[in-house]
Amino acid sequence: MHAHSIRTLFAVAALLTAAFALTVSSVPAGATAPDHETFNFSFDYTDTQCGFPIAVHGEFTNMIIDSSLATGTGTLQLHQRDVETWTANGVTLHVNGEYTIFVRIIDGIPQTAKHVGVLDSIMGPNGEHLFFRTGEAVYQVVYDPDLGYYVDGPLITRHGVRDNFDGAKICAAFG
Repeated sequence: MHAHSIRTLFAVAALLTAAFALTVSSVPAGATAPDHETFNFSFDYTDTQCGFPIAVHGEFTNMIIDSSLATGTGTLQLHQRDVETWTANGVTLHVNGEYTIFVRIIDGIPQTAKHVGVLDSIMGPNGEHLFFRTGEAVYQVVYDPDLGYYVDGPLITRHGVRDNFDGAKICAAFG
């Protein structure tokens, strides 16, 4: 299991969030767009990064508050929660992320995205921390022409608690 797997999952969630945010912000002129939205979805897939199948089940929740809708300037808040189980060889690891992303928008263009909270937590079968990252990470927001929407770009600042991700340690936890 690699850090890339976690980032990929969070990237998928972020992409879905971005697509939803663009849909909300593209309401025709004169229409009243909601400034609060919440959506949830479940996902399941099989990961093979450890060389054996790992059944992944997750629940993702996103509560969106957008203060930029009326003027094009303000903050888009994405209050996100991602709870997962990773199961292989009769062992289950618990994965959690509970964070808020504050996207600063000026004249309708996203500028920065500040991620704050428990960004990644992977707990072993006996409750031991296998990986933990919390704090704040601020990214420049860039437009991805291939995807057709804005995404996190270069990291501007980062502080907080950060373990070194050790994929071999996580794979070994499955026995």
